[in-house]
Amino acid sequence: MTALSRSARWAALEAVWCEAATASTRHPLGSVAWQALGTCGARTDLPWTAEPGEIGPWDAESMRTLCRSCPVLTDCAAYVDASGVCAGWWAGTNRDPDYTEPERPGWVKAPGATGKHPAWQGVLPLGGAA
Repeated sequence: MTALSRSARWAALEAVWCEAATASTRHPLGSVAWQALGTCGARTDLPWTAEPGEIGPWDAESMRTLCRSCPVLTDCAAYVDASGVCAGWWAGTNRDPDYTEPERPGWVKAPGATGKHPAWQGVLPLGGAA
């Protein structure tokens, strides 16, 4: 696959916007061309549309972090509100009504860490008996 020049990318994006503008007159929810600019599109490794039980704490934290820095977060949130989305991960949260947020991962001092030589490690909360 060949890389497109900057002007070719802009021309392609302009074509998407023009097509979306035409489609918005036919679609009650309006244009969704903003989705092409979302940070989630490049991260197909994350479970954006997974069943609620299949989303672990690290995946949830990764998706939440990507959404926070997304340039189209407000467009995404407006789309979700207008369309009544009730499944998948949109605008920083899982929209499934049966979804229970997993315990968030955190950081603790690593074994053997001292005040002079601090070390931290990630902690993944585990379910089940304590």
